[in-house]
Formats: sequence, structure tokens, C-alpha cells
Amino acid sequence: MSEIWDAYDKDRNLLLGKSIKRDTFSTDDDYHLVVEVLLLHEDDNSVLFMKRSPEKPSFPDYYEATAGGSALQGESSEQAVHRELLEEIGLTVSRLQLFYQTTEDKYHMHFDKYIGWTKESKEAISYQEGETVGHVWVKPQDLPTFLKEEKIVPSQIEELNILFNLND
Repeated sequence: MSEIWDAYDKDRNLLLGKSIKRDTFSTDDDYHLVVEVLLLHEDDNSVLFMKRSPEKPSFPDYYEATAGGSALQGESSEQAVHRELLEEIGLTVSRLQLFYQTTEDKYHMHFDKYIGWTKESKEAISYQEGETVGHVWVKPQDLPTFLKEEKIVPSQIEELNILFNLND
């Protein structure tokens, strides 16, 4: 069954009574909401990186610093974050903070980007078949080396550099 998303206009206004079907979505359609969360561990603020499956068409075997996806019809942004974290990595958050919002006009997506903190065991991660094959927690002081030595989804590198003030 195809996902159904709420439809929004260019200015993030919900279009009441209108929805978008994932299978037929095109960039000629209205916008939809996408959430991403960067997960930190409350013990030491280490960052969770998930290793993408070698089967992924884009960035196979790269590390990814966020979990997320499209908000389903009727879901709030925060509800979508909680659902996506459970689906993708099997963890819950104890705190959640909206980091920033942006819009990608080319792809007709509104993004809500969050930082989340978990208290759960660092080994309690589950992998989504065909999506992820491994994980690593990286302490903030080890991020510069990790970002230089490992393959990271390119769009996330600058966000991590800004968030952790690594551009100095």
C-alpha cells in the first residue's frame, strides 16, 4: 500500500482535503513534509551514524547521520520523527528539539530538521532490511577525524560542521 501524505502549499500551509500519494508524486504536485533527526546519546553527546546498505542506489556503504522520512497523512512533524526513529533504528528519544526548517522547491519538500537525545543502550539499534547494515556512535571530539576518514552522505557534512562548530 502506498504512503499517503498531507499536501502543503509553497508557504507551508496545509491544503485541507488534499493529499499526495507517494507512488504518483511528482515535482509538479504540491509540497509534502519530510522530517530528519540527528540522534545524540545523553551519556556523552555522541552522534549516531547508520551505515547505508550496499544495495542502496544512492550513497551505498556511506554513513548517514540522520533518520527520517515523509510525514504520513494526519501526522505532526514530531509524530513523524518518533515513528521514523522506531521504524529505522528501533530507538526512542527522551528529548527532541527542532533545529531548523527549510524548503527544497526543486523537490517540493518542506524539511523539519531535529536534534534528538536518547537514553537507550547504544547497542539497542535495529537495522532496516535493505536500508542499513551497521552503526557507530561518534563522540563530538572524534567527529573531525571521522568526517575526514569515512564516507559520509555529502549533504550532511556541512550541517555537522556547523552544528559542532568544526569549521575553525
